[in-house]
Amino acid sequence: MKSFSKVHRLLATCSASTFLILIALTIGCANSSLATRQQQPNPATRERSSPQTNVASNPARCQTEQLSVRKVSGDAGVGNVAIIYAFTNNGSSPCNLYGYPGFALLNSKNQPLKGVRVIRSQGTYFLTKQSPQKVTLAPGGQASFEIAYNHTRDVGQSCPTSVKVQITPPNAYHHFTLPEKINACTGQVRVTPVQAGIIQ
Repeated sequence: MKSFSKVHRLLATCSASTFLILIALTIGCANSSLATRQQQPNPATRERSSPQTNVASNPARCQTEQLSVRKVSGDAGVGNVAIIYAFTNNGSSPCNLYGYPGFALLNSKNQPLKGVRVIRSQGTYFLTKQSPQKVTLAPGGQASFEIAYNHTRDVGQSCPTSVKVQITPPNAYHHFTLPEKINACTGQVRVTPVQAGIIQ
């Protein structure tokens, strides 16, 4: 009987040891599998590690500091006057312009001219209607817009007359100031959205 008890205890001890060994092996395999899975690269991480592609396909918004603006030409007919201005990208990388530039008439003290309202317009007397569209400017590239107004005055009428104009690129905060005499006798100046190239 004593021999049988010893054998029983020995078998119980061996079974417990074997069970512990099996648990250890199972945990070790699971950890090894987890480590293998963690070492595999994440496709999303690979995509984010290549920002140059995104920058090239979707340039940033043009900042005032990387642009310049100039008066390109003017036209007149039936009391209407139009002036075309152009932005130039002086930076080393492409940038985007979209929508309407800011435009204001200024007096000799650089204050907004009273009695004049600037209106966003897709077209003018001189220019066919065109919806706003994104314009990508390569380095040295240009985009233009037109302002139009009527300078026909009634007898004895005194028209609001600017000394300068203030131009702000679309969706920007800083502006340019250029000398410009505009007699907006009807009290309205129309501004069109920017277009690629120079408006003809």
